[in-house]
Amino acid sequence: MWDGWVDTEKFRVHIIGHWNYQTGTVKDINVVASGEKTELFVNGKSQGFGARSSNFLFTFKNITWQVGSIKAVTYDAKGKVLAQDEIKTAGEPVALRLTARSNPTGFRADGADVILAQVEVVDKDGNRCPTALNMIHFTLTGEAEWRGGIAQGPDNYILAKSLPVECGVNRVLIRSTTKAGKVNLIANAEGLKSAELNFETTPVKINAGLNEQWPSGGLKPSLTRGETPQSPSFVATRKSLEIADIVAGANQEKAQASIDDNELSDWINDGKINTAWIKYTLKKTATLDEVNIKLNNFRTKVYPLRILVDDKIVFEGNTEKSLGYFKALCKPTRGKVITIQLMNENSGKDDSQSGVEMGGKKLDDGIARNDANTKGNLSIIEVEFIEKVK
Repeated sequence: MWDGWVDTEKFRVHIIGHWNYQTGTVKDINVVASGEKTELFVNGKSQGFGARSSNFLFTFKNITWQVGSIKAVTYDAKGKVLAQDEIKTAGEPVALRLTARSNPTGFRADGADVILAQVEVVDKDGNRCPTALNMIHFTLTGEAEWRGGIAQGPDNYILAKSLPVECGVNRVLIRSTTKAGKVNLIANAEGLKSAELNFETTPVKINAGLNEQWPSGGLKPSLTRGETPQSPSFVATRKSLEIADIVAGANQEKAQASIDDNELSDWINDGKINTAWIKYTLKKTATLDEVNIKLNNFRTKVYPLRILVDDKIVFEGNTEKSLGYFKALCKPTRGKVITIQLMNENSGKDDSQSGVEMGGKKLDDGIARNDANTKGNLSIIEVEFIEKVK
């Protein structure tokens, strides 16, 4: 989606998902790309150009699966190829593969250093099998301590020495002891050829019980991006409009909370439809192109909004449940007073899809206030008005 100091400098494209399905499968294919248009090919045959959304997402509807390869090519506005990505159908699972990632200066025997061991289910050519869900059984011996990995299942398989791969891959952590020595890791799975890793921890110098080497010792920074540009590394395409005054249908004293850059505060009306509005007067006349708005209970509520510029309707529709902000694309309209109002009752709070973290903590859904049964309220945590720069 982005590779550059600010604006995109190196263009990329990535096909989401894999290309292993059953005969007769028809599905949508999504591609993330930084070009202006993106084309999809199945076994070399074009499937046309994808529908663009959210700037970087290109969707190809009703693509029929065929064994072989799928390729996405992204272009600039004039049709010049910028980047491409290709994935192939993997064969049947035949073996496990183990690889390790460690500190480039060595696996230190300081009782704190770790190796990240990756296990993959692969076909006869070494391609990862993206639909594999095999249970992997690990055996660890030597001067190291098992810290394990994570997967969906009982207790999330915390510290378990048997855990499944997901999409054909998983990773586990192995921690050093304070004694240098050899370490052996073996991975087994039913019906698959096993894999094995052998490595050694390196001694560290201890002085009066203290390790004299910092964890970052010997690590080199990456300078591959080069110097910071001296000139601007972006072209402005949008700007935030400044607000001079706010008038609200209720709770006027809280109106400023809707633009205070504090996501722990909000403006809310008194729960009545006739007060579910708020007006913002801009410092100067401008063209409104979009409104970015964070509403309370953004994960669990839908608000039917109407947005006006100088009493002209520029947006009408329902917001979407999201991870935070909703972008309302407006009919570009020039004016000075922007009104946001509730058209009718909102959906009420629906926790059925809100989700929790693995530790059981409920995911953030806005202001810590019980709005479960309030359907005439408009609650704005933050709002920003955008004008495109021509």
